[in-house]
Amino acid sequence: MSGGPAYVRVARLSEIAEGRSVRVKLGDDEIALWHVRGKLYAIGNVCSHQHFSELHRGILSGLTVACPMHGWTYSLETGIALSGSGRVGTYAVKVEGDDVYIEQPVRGSDQQWTR
Repeated sequence: MSGGPAYVRVARLSEIAEGRSVRVKLGDDEIALWHVRGKLYAIGNVCSHQHFSELHRGILSGLTVACPMHGWTYSLETGIALSGSGRVGTYAVKVEGDDVYIEQPVRGSDQQWTR
């Protein structure tokens, strides 16, 4: 039994262009996976304002993303809303070769990734 966090493969690095995002699912969680300045950031895909599931299509500015629906802006590093209030979840990301993994929330380890 491993004492470390469990990670689940969710994407290939080669499929995520710099400055772009993809939507991935990890169990019931929708995640916006952003590739910014050579680093990957994973945040909850659902805006805390009106629960619009499109942050992966948001407007990127530095290390923030604005929801395309009403413009609420979130930090990719912390998930905290910089305009509006609230926050979205953040997920630890690691890359091994071309494989991208996200730390699995506390649930069973048999989840598969989908896009």
